[in-house]
Amino acid sequence: MAHQRKHLTEEEIQTKKKGFFIIQAITLLRIPLSIAFAAVLLSLSPDRTRFVICLIFLLLIEGSDLFDGPIARYFHLSSDYGATLDPYADSISRIIVYFSMALSGLVLWLLPLCMALRDITVAYSRIILAKKKLSVAAKKSGKIKATFQALGGIAALFGPYYWDFIGLWSFYFLSWLLIIVTLLSAVEYVSAAVKSFSKK
Repeated sequence: MAHQRKHLTEEEIQTKKKGFFIIQAITLLRIPLSIAFAAVLLSLSPDRTRFVICLIFLLLIEGSDLFDGPIARYFHLSSDYGATLDPYADSISRIIVYFSMALSGLVLWLLPLCMALRDITVAYSRIILAKKKLSVAAKKSGKIKATFQALGGIAALFGPYYWDFIGLWSFYFLSWLLIIVTLLSAVEYVSAAVKSFSKK
């Protein structure tokens, strides 16, 4: 009986390991998907085919970001490793997506630059928090930023279809809205890092 119980315990451990690697694979999948998105956006002519393919890639990228966390929590597979890997995959994939959009004239070039600046700042803030043995998980402002960037990417992709109807001001409004939300989302992380210096 003891042997059987031990066997089941090891089986559960192996199952959890497999589940853990599947979750991380879903998270990391955003990076090759974003590269594929950029390749299609920058290589194909601006027609309906390019739009549909890019939209599918965007939905897959954002879908993996939306579901990897809940799946990990549901199966009790959450970890500090996953909490660190998730924002890394988010940063890389979204910078690639928005950089290619900037090159295609769908957003202002300043937007991906601000995204990179924000992510580097947050990354160093997380390093400080980790050294203080404090949580490096995504904060509320980071989740709000992620939501704006996810929806903003889709809105930017649709841009050429509505600019002529409502005006080019919408192009600038969307870009500047995302720039402001992106930069403001760094404040909570920087504040937490600064406050950590007062803790022993």
